[in-house]
Amino acid sequence: MGEADRVWAHLDAQGQPQMVDVSNKSASLRVATAQAIVQLPPALSTYIVGQDIYLEKGVVFQTAVIAGTMAVKKTEQLIPFCHQIPVESCTFDIKIDDRLLVTVHCTVKTSAKTGVEMEALCGASVAALTIYDMCKSVSPHICIRDTRLVTKSGGKNALLERPLYGLVLTGGQSKRMGRDKALLKHTGKPYAAYLYELLQPYCQRVYLSARAGQWLGTPLELLPTLPDQVESVGPISGLLTALNTHPEANWLVVACDLLNLQAKTIQKLLEHYQAETVATCYANPKLGFPEALCAIYTPQAAAVLRAAYAAGVYCPVKVLGDQPCTLVTPDCEAELMNVNTPEEYAAFERLLSPR
Repeated sequence: MGEADRVWAHLDAQGQPQMVDVSNKSASLRVATAQAIVQLPPALSTYIVGQDIYLEKGVVFQTAVIAGTMAVKKTEQLIPFCHQIPVESCTFDIKIDDRLLVTVHCTVKTSAKTGVEMEALCGASVAALTIYDMCKSVSPHICIRDTRLVTKSGGKNALLERPLYGLVLTGGQSKRMGRDKALLKHTGKPYAAYLYELLQPYCQRVYLSARAGQWLGTPLELLPTLPDQVESVGPISGLLTALNTHPEANWLVVACDLLNLQAKTIQKLLEHYQAETVATCYANPKLGFPEALCAIYTPQAAAVLRAAYAAGVYCPVKVLGDQPCTLVTPDCEAELMNVNTPEEYAAFERLLSPR
Protein backbone atom coordinates (compact mmCIF):
# COMPACT_ATOMS: atom_id res chain seq x y z
CA MET A 1 0.00 0.00 0.00
CA GLY A 2 1.43 3.37 -1.05
CA GLU A 3 1.56 6.54 1.03
CA ALA A 4 -1.38 8.03 -0.88
CA ASP A 5 -3.48 4.96 -0.08
CA ARG A 6 -2.61 5.11 3.62
CA VAL A 7 -4.13 8.56 3.91
CA TRP A 8 -7.57 7.01 3.41
CA ALA A 9 -6.94 3.74 5.29
CA HIS A 10 -7.97 2.71 8.79
CA LEU A 11 -4.54 1.11 9.23
CA ASP A 12 -1.26 3.00 9.56
CA ALA A 13 2.10 1.98 8.09
CA GLN A 14 2.61 -0.44 10.98
CA GLY A 15 -0.80 -2.04 10.52
CA GLN A 16 -2.29 -0.36 13.58
CA PRO A 17 -5.85 1.00 13.52
CA GLN A 18 -6.25 4.74 13.05
CA MET A 19 -8.82 7.39 12.24
CA VAL A 20 -8.58 8.82 8.71
CA ASP A 21 -6.79 12.19 8.70
CA VAL A 22 -9.08 14.83 7.18
CA SER A 23 -7.12 17.87 8.34
CA ASN A 24 -6.11 18.83 4.79
CA LYS A 25 -9.65 18.66 3.41
CA SER A 26 -11.85 21.73 3.05
CA ALA A 27 -15.15 22.15 4.85
CA SER A 28 -18.26 22.21 2.69
CA LEU A 29 -21.97 21.55 2.98
CA ARG A 30 -22.38 17.77 3.00
CA VAL A 31 -25.71 15.96 2.77
CA ALA A 32 -26.54 12.25 2.93
CA THR A 33 -29.81 10.33 2.77
CA ALA A 34 -30.11 6.69 3.87
CA GLN A 35 -33.00 4.29 3.61
CA ALA A 36 -34.26 1.27 5.52
CA ILE A 37 -37.23 -0.92 4.60
CA VAL A 38 -39.39 -2.64 7.24
CA GLN A 39 -41.88 -5.30 6.17
CA LEU A 40 -44.68 -5.61 8.73
CA PRO A 41 -46.98 -8.64 9.02
CA PRO A 42 -50.76 -8.46 8.47
CA ALA A 43 -51.36 -8.53 12.22
CA LEU A 44 -50.32 -4.86 12.41
CA SER A 45 -52.90 -3.64 9.89
CA THR A 46 -55.61 -2.98 12.49
CA TYR A 47 -53.30 -0.59 14.38
CA ILE A 48 -52.62 1.75 11.46
CA VAL A 49 -54.20 5.20 11.64
CA GLY A 50 -53.32 7.45 8.71
CA GLN A 51 -49.56 7.31 8.24
CA ASP A 52 -48.64 5.96 11.68
CA ILE A 53 -49.17 2.97 13.96
CA TYR A 54 -50.81 3.43 17.36
CA LEU A 55 -49.97 0.83 20.02
CA GLU A 56 -50.10 0.69 23.80
CA LYS A 57 -46.34 1.38 23.75
CA GLY A 58 -46.95 4.65 21.92
CA VAL A 59 -47.07 6.16 18.45
CA VAL A 60 -44.59 4.03 16.52
CA PHE A 61 -43.22 6.27 13.77
CA GLN A 62 -43.00 9.34 16.00
CA THR A 63 -40.97 7.32 18.49
CA ALA A 64 -38.79 5.97 15.67
CA VAL A 65 -37.96 9.52 14.58
CA ILE A 66 -36.84 10.41 18.11
CA ALA A 67 -34.73 7.25 18.40
CA GLY A 68 -33.21 7.74 14.94
CA THR A 69 -32.29 11.35 15.70
CA MET A 70 -30.56 10.26 18.91
CA ALA A 71 -28.62 7.64 16.93
CA VAL A 72 -27.48 10.24 14.40
CA LYS A 73 -26.03 12.36 17.20
CA LYS A 74 -24.27 9.33 18.75
CA THR A 75 -22.79 7.87 15.57
CA GLU A 76 -19.17 8.63 16.44
CA GLN A 77 -19.67 6.66 19.68
CA LEU A 78 -21.05 3.64 17.81
CA ILE A 79 -18.70 3.38 14.80
CA PRO A 80 -15.03 3.26 15.94
CA PHE A 81 -13.41 5.54 13.35
CA CYS A 82 -16.22 7.99 12.62
CA HIS A 83 -15.26 11.63 13.10
CA GLN A 84 -17.16 13.79 15.55
CA ILE A 85 -18.89 16.34 13.37
CA PRO A 86 -21.59 18.99 13.93
CA VAL A 87 -25.00 17.74 12.84
CA GLU A 88 -26.78 20.82 11.49
CA SER A 89 -29.95 19.11 10.26
CA CYS A 90 -31.54 15.69 10.73
CA THR A 91 -34.91 14.88 9.15
CA PHE A 92 -36.95 11.71 8.71
CA ASP A 93 -39.58 10.69 6.21
CA ILE A 94 -41.43 7.49 7.15
CA LYS A 95 -44.21 6.12 4.95
CA ILE A 96 -46.27 2.91 4.95
CA ASP A 97 -48.08 1.49 1.91
CA ASP A 98 -51.02 -0.86 1.49
CA ARG A 99 -48.66 -3.86 1.58
CA LEU A 100 -47.52 -2.82 5.08
CA LEU A 101 -44.11 -1.95 3.67
CA VAL A 102 -42.55 0.85 5.71
CA THR A 103 -39.91 3.03 4.04
CA VAL A 104 -37.67 5.05 6.34
CA HIS A 105 -35.56 7.88 4.90
CA CYS A 106 -33.08 9.76 7.08
CA THR A 107 -31.37 12.90 5.73
CA VAL A 108 -28.46 14.51 7.58
CA LYS A 109 -26.61 17.76 6.80
CA THR A 110 -23.37 19.22 8.07
CA SER A 111 -20.76 21.81 7.13
CA ALA A 112 -17.59 19.87 7.79
CA LYS A 113 -14.47 18.27 6.30
CA THR A 114 -16.02 14.82 6.07
CA GLY A 115 -19.42 13.45 5.18
CA VAL A 116 -22.47 12.22 7.07
CA GLU A 117 -23.17 8.91 5.33
CA MET A 118 -22.70 6.90 8.53
CA GLU A 119 -24.90 9.31 10.50
CA ALA A 120 -27.70 8.88 7.96
CA LEU A 121 -27.29 5.10 7.94
CA CYS A 122 -27.27 4.94 11.74
CA GLY A 123 -30.40 7.09 11.89
CA ALA A 124 -32.31 4.98 9.37
CA SER A 125 -31.15 1.72 10.99
CA VAL A 126 -32.10 2.68 14.54
CA ALA A 127 -35.45 4.10 13.41
CA ALA A 128 -36.15 0.72 11.73
CA LEU A 129 -35.05 -1.17 14.84
CA THR A 130 -37.35 1.00 16.96
CA ILE A 131 -40.28 0.13 14.70
CA TYR A 132 -39.38 -3.54 15.17
CA ASP A 133 -39.10 -3.18 18.94
CA MET A 134 -42.45 -1.44 19.32
CA CYS A 135 -44.32 -3.79 16.98
CA LYS A 136 -42.87 -7.15 18.04
CA SER A 137 -45.40 -7.56 20.85
CA VAL A 138 -48.15 -7.78 18.21
CA SER A 139 -46.14 -10.10 15.95
CA PRO A 140 -42.42 -10.96 15.75
CA HIS A 141 -42.65 -11.69 12.02
CA ILE A 142 -41.07 -8.40 11.00
CA CYS A 143 -38.28 -8.11 8.42
CA ILE A 144 -35.81 -5.22 8.15
CA ARG A 145 -34.07 -5.09 4.77
CA ASP A 146 -32.51 -2.89 2.09
CA THR A 147 -30.70 -0.56 4.46
CA ARG A 148 -28.54 1.53 2.14
CA LEU A 149 -27.19 4.93 1.25
CA VAL A 150 -29.49 6.59 -1.28
CA THR A 151 -27.70 9.89 -2.03
CA LYS A 152 -24.78 11.94 -0.81
CA SER A 153 -23.32 15.24 -1.91
CA GLY A 154 -20.60 17.60 -0.83
CA GLY A 155 -17.71 15.12 -0.97
CA LYS A 156 -15.26 14.11 -3.68
CA ASN A 157 -17.20 10.96 -4.53
CA ALA A 158 -20.72 12.30 -4.85
CA LEU A 159 -23.47 9.71 -5.05
CA LEU A 160 -26.08 11.43 -7.14
CA GLU A 161 -29.71 10.38 -6.97
CA ARG A 162 -29.92 10.65 -10.78
CA PRO A 163 -27.58 9.57 -13.59
CA LEU A 164 -24.95 12.18 -14.44
CA TYR A 165 -24.40 12.91 -18.13
CA GLY A 166 -21.76 15.22 -19.57
CA LEU A 167 -22.22 17.90 -22.22
CA VAL A 168 -19.41 19.74 -24.00
CA LEU A 169 -20.85 22.85 -25.66
CA THR A 170 -19.30 23.18 -29.12
CA GLY A 171 -22.16 24.62 -31.17
CA GLY A 172 -20.89 28.19 -31.41
CA GLN A 173 -19.61 29.73 -34.63
CA SER A 174 -16.35 31.08 -33.10
CA LYS A 175 -16.63 34.34 -35.03
CA ARG A 176 -14.30 36.30 -32.74
CA MET A 177 -11.67 33.53 -32.74
CA GLY A 178 -11.77 33.18 -36.55
CA ARG A 179 -11.58 29.37 -36.30
CA ASP A 180 -13.44 26.67 -34.37
CA LYS A 181 -12.48 26.82 -30.70
CA ALA A 182 -13.44 23.18 -30.30
CA LEU A 183 -10.63 22.23 -32.73
CA LEU A 184 -7.87 24.22 -31.01
CA LYS A 185 -5.10 21.85 -29.98
CA HIS A 186 -4.63 20.90 -26.33
CA THR A 187 -2.33 18.06 -25.22
CA GLY A 188 -2.04 17.07 -28.88
CA LYS A 189 -5.78 16.73 -29.57
CA PRO A 190 -8.74 19.01 -30.33
CA TYR A 191 -9.84 20.78 -27.18
CA ALA A 192 -13.39 19.38 -27.41
CA ALA A 193 -11.89 15.87 -27.40
CA TYR A 194 -9.82 16.79 -24.33
CA LEU A 195 -12.97 17.97 -22.52
CA TYR A 196 -14.84 14.85 -23.62
CA GLU A 197 -12.16 12.69 -21.99
CA LEU A 198 -12.01 14.98 -18.95
CA LEU A 199 -15.71 14.40 -18.19
CA GLN A 200 -15.79 10.67 -18.88
CA PRO A 201 -14.61 9.46 -15.44
CA TYR A 202 -17.46 11.35 -13.77
CA CYS A 203 -20.34 10.74 -16.19
CA GLN A 204 -22.28 7.73 -17.42
CA ARG A 205 -22.35 9.29 -20.90
CA VAL A 206 -20.72 12.34 -22.48
CA TYR A 207 -21.91 14.19 -25.59
CA LEU A 208 -20.79 17.08 -27.72
CA SER A 209 -23.47 19.69 -28.27
CA ALA A 210 -23.34 20.95 -31.86
CA ARG A 211 -25.27 22.23 -34.82
CA ALA A 212 -26.54 19.52 -37.16
CA GLY A 213 -23.65 18.14 -39.24
CA GLN A 214 -21.18 20.59 -37.67
CA TRP A 215 -18.35 18.10 -37.09
CA LEU A 216 -18.64 15.93 -40.18
CA GLY A 217 -15.23 15.50 -41.80
CA THR A 218 -13.36 16.69 -38.68
CA PRO A 219 -11.49 14.80 -35.92
CA LEU A 220 -14.62 15.17 -33.76
CA GLU A 221 -17.08 13.40 -36.06
CA LEU A 222 -16.87 10.04 -34.25
CA LEU A 223 -17.62 11.47 -30.80
CA PRO A 224 -21.24 11.13 -29.55
CA THR A 225 -23.09 14.30 -30.49
CA LEU A 226 -26.45 15.86 -29.63
CA PRO A 227 -27.46 18.09 -32.57
CA ASP A 228 -29.57 21.08 -31.56
CA GLN A 229 -33.27 20.20 -31.58
CA VAL A 230 -34.33 23.85 -31.40
CA GLU A 231 -33.11 26.85 -33.39
CA SER A 232 -29.41 27.37 -32.68
CA VAL A 233 -29.26 30.63 -30.78
CA GLY A 234 -26.31 29.87 -28.50
CA PRO A 235 -25.59 27.58 -25.55
CA ILE A 236 -29.23 27.57 -24.41
CA SER A 237 -30.09 25.51 -27.51
CA GLY A 238 -27.63 22.81 -26.50
CA LEU A 239 -28.80 22.87 -22.90
CA LEU A 240 -32.44 22.49 -23.88
CA THR A 241 -31.60 19.66 -26.27
CA ALA A 242 -29.73 17.78 -23.54
CA LEU A 243 -32.46 18.27 -20.92
CA ASN A 244 -35.14 17.22 -23.42
CA THR A 245 -33.18 14.15 -24.55
CA HIS A 246 -32.51 12.81 -21.05
CA PRO A 247 -34.93 14.59 -18.68
CA GLU A 248 -34.19 12.09 -15.91
CA ALA A 249 -30.51 13.03 -15.67
CA ASN A 250 -28.31 15.66 -14.12
CA TRP A 251 -26.06 17.34 -16.69
CA LEU A 252 -22.44 18.33 -16.11
CA VAL A 253 -22.00 21.09 -18.69
CA VAL A 254 -18.77 22.76 -19.82
CA ALA A 255 -18.05 25.17 -22.67
CA CYS A 256 -15.25 24.65 -25.15
CA ASP A 257 -13.96 28.19 -24.62
CA LEU A 258 -12.93 27.41 -21.02
CA LEU A 259 -9.51 26.21 -22.09
CA ASN A 260 -8.01 25.85 -18.62
CA LEU A 261 -10.47 23.38 -17.09
CA GLN A 262 -8.82 20.57 -15.15
CA ALA A 263 -9.92 17.51 -13.22
CA LYS A 264 -9.79 19.39 -9.90
CA THR A 265 -12.18 22.00 -11.35
CA ILE A 266 -14.74 19.28 -12.06
CA GLN A 267 -14.17 17.53 -8.74
CA LYS A 268 -14.80 20.66 -6.70
CA LEU A 269 -18.04 21.28 -8.58
CA LEU A 270 -19.19 17.74 -7.73
CA GLU A 271 -18.18 18.18 -4.10
CA HIS A 272 -20.58 21.11 -3.76
CA TYR A 273 -23.45 19.67 -5.82
CA GLN A 274 -26.88 20.30 -4.31
CA ALA A 275 -29.92 18.49 -5.70
CA GLU A 276 -32.37 21.10 -4.39
CA THR A 277 -31.19 23.92 -6.65
CA VAL A 278 -31.58 24.47 -10.40
CA ALA A 279 -27.82 24.36 -10.94
CA THR A 280 -24.53 24.06 -9.09
CA CYS A 281 -22.03 26.35 -10.76
CA TYR A 282 -18.93 28.41 -10.21
CA ALA A 283 -19.27 32.07 -9.29
CA ASN A 284 -17.42 34.52 -11.50
CA PRO A 285 -14.26 35.43 -9.53
CA LYS A 286 -14.64 39.18 -10.17
CA LEU A 287 -18.36 39.88 -10.46
CA GLY A 288 -19.94 36.95 -8.64
CA PHE A 289 -22.50 36.01 -11.31
CA PRO A 290 -23.08 32.28 -11.98
CA GLU A 291 -20.76 30.77 -14.57
CA ALA A 292 -23.58 29.02 -16.38
CA LEU A 293 -21.29 27.13 -18.76
CA CYS A 294 -19.36 25.30 -16.06
CA ALA A 295 -22.19 23.83 -14.04
CA ILE A 296 -24.26 20.83 -13.01
CA TYR A 297 -27.87 21.29 -14.12
CA THR A 298 -30.66 19.37 -12.40
CA PRO A 299 -33.90 18.40 -14.20
CA GLN A 300 -35.52 21.46 -12.58
CA ALA A 301 -33.58 23.55 -15.11
CA ALA A 302 -35.62 22.26 -18.05
CA ALA A 303 -38.78 24.25 -17.29
CA VAL A 304 -36.74 27.34 -16.41
CA LEU A 305 -34.79 27.27 -19.68
CA ARG A 306 -37.88 26.53 -21.78
CA ALA A 307 -39.66 29.57 -20.32
CA ALA A 308 -36.61 31.75 -20.95
CA TYR A 309 -36.26 30.50 -24.53
CA ALA A 310 -39.94 31.19 -25.22
CA ALA A 311 -39.51 34.71 -23.83
CA GLY A 312 -36.49 35.37 -26.05
CA VAL A 313 -33.98 35.33 -23.16
CA TYR A 314 -31.13 33.26 -24.56
CA CYS A 315 -28.28 34.06 -22.16
CA PRO A 316 -27.90 31.23 -19.58
CA VAL A 317 -26.12 33.61 -17.19
CA LYS A 318 -29.16 35.91 -17.10
CA VAL A 319 -31.47 32.93 -16.68
CA LEU A 320 -29.56 31.47 -13.73
CA GLY A 321 -29.16 34.90 -12.16
CA ASP A 322 -32.86 34.83 -11.26
CA GLN A 323 -32.90 31.22 -10.03
CA PRO A 324 -31.81 29.40 -6.85
CA CYS A 325 -28.31 28.17 -7.62
CA THR A 326 -25.49 26.72 -5.55
CA LEU A 327 -22.47 28.95 -6.18
CA VAL A 328 -18.94 27.60 -5.78
CA THR A 329 -15.81 29.74 -5.38
CA PRO A 330 -13.03 28.67 -7.79
CA ASP A 331 -9.59 27.96 -6.33
CA CYS A 332 -8.02 30.40 -8.77
CA GLU A 333 -9.31 32.79 -11.41
CA ALA A 334 -7.30 31.17 -14.20
CA GLU A 335 -9.31 27.94 -13.94
CA LEU A 336 -12.26 29.67 -15.59
CA MET A 337 -10.25 31.60 -18.17
CA ASN A 338 -12.56 32.33 -21.10
CA VAL A 339 -10.81 32.23 -24.48
CA ASN A 340 -12.73 33.80 -27.37
CA THR A 341 -10.15 35.74 -29.40
CA PRO A 342 -6.67 35.07 -30.85
CA GLU A 343 -5.24 37.46 -28.26
CA GLU A 344 -6.85 35.54 -25.39
CA TYR A 345 -5.61 32.27 -26.89
CA ALA A 346 -2.07 33.66 -27.00
CA ALA A 347 -2.38 34.62 -23.33
CA PHE A 348 -3.58 31.09 -22.57
CA GLU A 349 -0.57 29.57 -24.32
CA ARG A 350 1.73 31.81 -22.27
CA LEU A 351 -0.01 30.60 -19.13
CA LEU A 352 0.63 27.00 -20.15
CA SER A 353 4.28 27.41 -21.04
CA PRO A 354 5.66 27.25 -17.44
CA ARG A 355 3.79 23.95 -16.95
